[in-house]
Amino acid sequence: MKTTILLAAMTMMTSSIVAFPQEPALTGSCAVPEDVAESFFPESIDSGLKSVLLPVDYGRMVNCREWVSDALATVTPDSYGYDEKSGVEKLLNEKTYPVTPADMVGSWRVRSIQIDARDGIFSYPYFRCRFRNVDGKVFFEKTTGSQRKSGFVYQNGPESLAFLGGWSVNDEPQTLYGAENSVAGVLYKIGTRRAIILFPTSADRVEIYELIK
Repeated sequence: MKTTILLAAMTMMTSSIVAFPQEPALTGSCAVPEDVAESFFPESIDSGLKSVLLPVDYGRMVNCREWVSDALATVTPDSYGYDEKSGVEKLLNEKTYPVTPADMVGSWRVRSIQIDARDGIFSYPYFRCRFRNVDGKVFFEKTTGSQRKSGFVYQNGPESLAFLGGWSVNDEPQTLYGAENSVAGVLYKIGTRRAIILFPTSADRVEIYELIK
Protein backbone atom coordinates (compact mmCIF):
# COMPACT_ATOMS: atom_id res chain seq x y z
CA MET A 1 0.00 0.00 0.00
CA LYS A 2 2.77 2.46 0.97
CA THR A 3 4.65 1.61 -2.22
CA THR A 4 1.57 2.30 -4.35
CA ILE A 5 1.01 5.71 -2.69
CA LEU A 6 4.68 6.66 -3.14
CA LEU A 7 4.67 5.75 -6.83
CA ALA A 8 1.49 7.74 -7.39
CA ALA A 9 3.00 10.81 -5.70
CA MET A 10 6.16 10.57 -7.78
CA THR A 11 4.07 10.31 -10.96
CA MET A 12 2.14 13.48 -10.03
CA MET A 13 5.36 15.39 -9.25
CA THR A 14 6.96 14.35 -12.55
CA SER A 15 3.94 15.40 -14.60
CA SER A 16 3.90 18.85 -12.94
CA ILE A 17 7.51 19.72 -13.73
CA VAL A 18 7.79 22.65 -16.15
CA ALA A 19 10.31 22.22 -18.96
CA PHE A 20 12.47 25.34 -19.32
CA PRO A 21 14.16 26.05 -22.64
CA GLN A 22 17.83 25.19 -22.84
CA GLU A 23 20.41 27.98 -22.90
CA PRO A 24 21.40 28.94 -26.44
CA ALA A 25 24.55 27.35 -27.81
CA LEU A 26 27.55 29.61 -28.33
CA THR A 27 28.79 29.85 -31.91
CA GLY A 28 31.59 32.39 -31.93
CA SER A 29 29.18 34.87 -30.41
CA CYS A 30 26.04 33.93 -28.56
CA ALA A 31 23.09 32.79 -30.66
CA VAL A 32 19.83 34.26 -29.35
CA PRO A 33 16.56 32.35 -29.92
CA GLU A 34 14.43 34.18 -32.50
CA ASP A 35 11.30 34.22 -30.34
CA VAL A 36 13.19 35.88 -27.47
CA ALA A 37 14.79 38.48 -29.74
CA GLU A 38 11.48 39.38 -31.38
CA SER A 39 9.55 39.65 -28.11
CA PHE A 40 11.84 41.93 -26.14
CA PHE A 41 14.26 43.58 -28.58
CA PRO A 42 14.40 47.38 -28.05
CA GLU A 43 13.56 49.55 -31.06
CA SER A 44 16.53 51.83 -30.36
CA ILE A 45 19.03 49.03 -31.06
CA ASP A 46 19.84 48.06 -34.65
CA SER A 47 17.69 45.10 -35.68
CA GLY A 48 20.75 43.44 -37.20
CA LEU A 49 21.92 42.64 -33.67
CA LYS A 50 18.89 40.51 -32.81
CA SER A 51 20.72 37.26 -33.50
CA VAL A 52 23.80 38.06 -31.43
CA LEU A 53 22.91 40.44 -28.57
CA LEU A 54 21.94 38.76 -25.31
CA PRO A 55 18.79 40.04 -23.54
CA VAL A 56 20.85 40.73 -20.40
CA ASP A 57 22.70 43.41 -22.39
CA TYR A 58 19.68 45.20 -23.87
CA GLY A 59 19.62 47.68 -20.98
CA ARG A 60 23.34 48.33 -21.21
CA MET A 61 23.09 49.19 -24.89
CA VAL A 62 20.02 51.41 -24.52
CA ASN A 63 21.12 53.25 -21.35
CA CYS A 64 24.84 53.30 -22.06
CA ARG A 65 25.44 57.05 -22.05
CA GLU A 66 22.99 57.64 -19.21
CA TRP A 67 24.74 55.11 -16.96
CA VAL A 68 28.14 56.63 -17.66
CA SER A 69 26.85 60.15 -16.94
CA ASP A 70 25.13 59.01 -13.75
CA ALA A 71 28.27 57.29 -12.47
CA LEU A 72 30.37 60.36 -13.27
CA ALA A 73 27.88 62.62 -11.47
CA THR A 74 28.55 60.77 -8.21
CA VAL A 75 32.23 61.74 -8.24
CA THR A 76 32.71 64.49 -5.65
CA PRO A 77 35.71 66.65 -4.67
CA ASP A 78 36.49 64.04 -2.01
CA SER A 79 36.59 61.19 -4.55
CA TYR A 80 39.81 59.73 -5.90
CA GLY A 81 40.66 61.17 -9.32
CA TYR A 82 38.26 64.11 -9.01
CA ASP A 83 40.70 66.33 -10.93
CA GLU A 84 40.05 64.17 -14.01
CA LYS A 85 36.27 64.59 -13.91
CA SER A 86 36.07 67.63 -16.20
CA GLY A 87 38.28 65.93 -18.78
CA VAL A 88 36.08 62.83 -18.79
CA GLU A 89 32.95 64.99 -19.11
CA LYS A 90 34.49 66.72 -22.12
CA LEU A 91 35.33 63.35 -23.65
CA LEU A 92 31.73 62.16 -23.27
CA ASN A 93 30.34 65.36 -24.79
CA GLU A 94 32.52 65.28 -27.91
CA LYS A 95 30.69 65.43 -31.22
CA THR A 96 30.17 61.99 -32.75
CA TYR A 97 30.63 61.13 -36.42
CA PRO A 98 29.42 58.42 -38.80
CA VAL A 99 31.39 55.21 -38.37
CA THR A 100 31.44 51.67 -39.74
CA PRO A 101 33.39 48.61 -38.58
CA ALA A 102 35.64 48.93 -41.63
CA ASP A 103 36.58 52.49 -40.61
CA MET A 104 38.19 51.16 -37.44
CA VAL A 105 40.53 48.59 -39.01
CA GLY A 106 44.16 49.25 -38.14
CA SER A 107 46.50 49.78 -35.20
CA TRP A 108 45.41 52.06 -32.36
CA ARG A 109 46.37 52.98 -28.82
CA VAL A 110 43.89 52.70 -25.98
CA ARG A 111 43.67 53.78 -22.36
CA SER A 112 41.14 52.72 -19.76
CA ILE A 113 39.17 55.16 -17.60
CA GLN A 114 37.23 53.40 -14.85
CA ILE A 115 34.52 55.21 -12.90
CA ASP A 116 33.19 53.79 -9.65
CA ALA A 117 30.43 55.64 -7.81
CA ARG A 118 31.92 54.61 -4.46
CA ASP A 119 35.62 55.13 -5.11
CA GLY A 120 36.15 57.67 -7.89
CA ILE A 121 37.98 57.80 -11.24
CA PHE A 122 40.91 55.56 -12.09
CA SER A 123 42.74 56.10 -15.38
CA TYR A 124 45.58 54.14 -16.92
CA PRO A 125 48.27 54.81 -19.55
CA TYR A 126 47.90 53.99 -23.23
CA PHE A 127 48.49 50.45 -24.48
CA ARG A 128 48.50 48.91 -27.93
CA CYS A 129 45.33 47.59 -29.55
CA ARG A 130 44.04 46.87 -33.03
CA PHE A 131 40.99 46.23 -35.16
CA ARG A 132 41.40 43.50 -37.79
CA ASN A 133 39.30 41.47 -40.18
CA VAL A 134 38.40 37.99 -38.92
CA ASP A 135 36.00 35.70 -40.78
CA GLY A 136 34.35 38.58 -42.59
CA LYS A 137 33.85 40.67 -39.43
CA VAL A 138 35.94 43.28 -37.63
CA PHE A 139 37.58 42.13 -34.41
CA PHE A 140 39.04 44.37 -31.68
CA GLU A 141 41.77 43.28 -29.30
CA LYS A 142 43.87 45.05 -26.69
CA THR A 143 47.27 43.42 -27.12
CA THR A 144 49.26 44.82 -24.19
CA GLY A 145 48.51 45.65 -20.56
CA SER A 146 47.20 43.33 -17.86
CA GLN A 147 43.45 43.89 -18.36
CA ARG A 148 42.42 43.12 -21.92
CA LYS A 149 39.13 43.25 -23.76
CA SER A 150 38.53 41.69 -27.15
CA GLY A 151 35.48 41.17 -29.34
CA PHE A 152 33.67 41.87 -32.59
CA VAL A 153 32.15 45.23 -33.50
CA TYR A 154 28.83 45.50 -35.33
CA GLN A 155 26.91 48.38 -36.84
CA ASN A 156 24.41 49.74 -34.31
CA GLY A 157 23.47 53.06 -35.88
CA PRO A 158 24.94 55.62 -38.28
CA GLU A 159 27.20 56.97 -35.52
CA SER A 160 27.73 53.97 -33.25
CA LEU A 161 29.02 50.40 -33.21
CA ALA A 162 28.14 47.63 -30.79
CA PHE A 163 31.07 45.90 -29.11
CA LEU A 164 30.35 42.29 -28.11
CA GLY A 165 33.20 40.36 -26.56
CA GLY A 166 34.84 39.54 -23.27
CA TRP A 167 37.75 40.33 -20.98
CA SER A 168 40.86 38.41 -19.98
CA VAL A 169 44.02 39.03 -17.97
CA ASN A 170 47.54 39.17 -19.40
CA ASP A 171 48.08 36.28 -21.81
CA GLU A 172 45.00 34.26 -20.86
CA PRO A 173 42.90 33.02 -23.81
CA GLN A 174 40.52 35.62 -25.21
CA THR A 175 36.90 35.28 -24.08
CA LEU A 176 33.94 34.93 -26.43
CA TYR A 177 30.79 36.99 -26.04
CA GLY A 178 28.25 35.04 -24.02
CA ALA A 179 30.86 33.31 -21.86
CA GLU A 180 31.49 33.98 -18.16
CA ASN A 181 33.58 37.13 -18.74
CA SER A 182 31.22 38.54 -21.36
CA VAL A 183 31.27 42.28 -22.13
CA ALA A 184 29.00 44.56 -24.17
CA GLY A 185 29.63 48.18 -25.05
CA VAL A 186 29.06 50.98 -27.55
CA LEU A 187 31.73 52.60 -29.74
CA TYR A 188 31.57 56.20 -30.93
CA LYS A 189 33.90 57.96 -33.34
CA ILE A 190 34.76 61.40 -31.92
CA GLY A 191 37.34 62.56 -34.44
CA THR A 192 39.34 61.58 -37.50
CA ARG A 193 41.69 59.49 -35.40
CA ARG A 194 39.80 59.27 -32.11
CA ALA A 195 37.08 57.05 -30.68
CA ILE A 196 35.62 55.92 -27.36
CA ILE A 197 34.00 52.68 -26.25
CA LEU A 198 31.60 52.84 -23.30
CA PHE A 199 31.28 49.74 -21.11
CA PRO A 200 28.45 50.18 -18.55
CA THR A 201 29.08 47.27 -16.18
CA SER A 202 26.30 48.52 -13.90
CA ALA A 203 24.49 51.76 -13.12
CA ASP A 204 27.26 52.82 -10.73
CA ARG A 205 30.36 51.27 -12.28
CA VAL A 206 31.49 51.93 -15.85
CA GLU A 207 34.60 51.85 -17.98
CA ILE A 208 35.60 54.02 -20.93
CA TYR A 209 38.15 53.06 -23.55
CA GLU A 210 39.69 56.14 -25.16
CA LEU A 211 41.30 55.28 -28.49
CA ILE A 212 43.73 57.33 -30.55
CA LYS A 213 45.42 56.48 -33.83
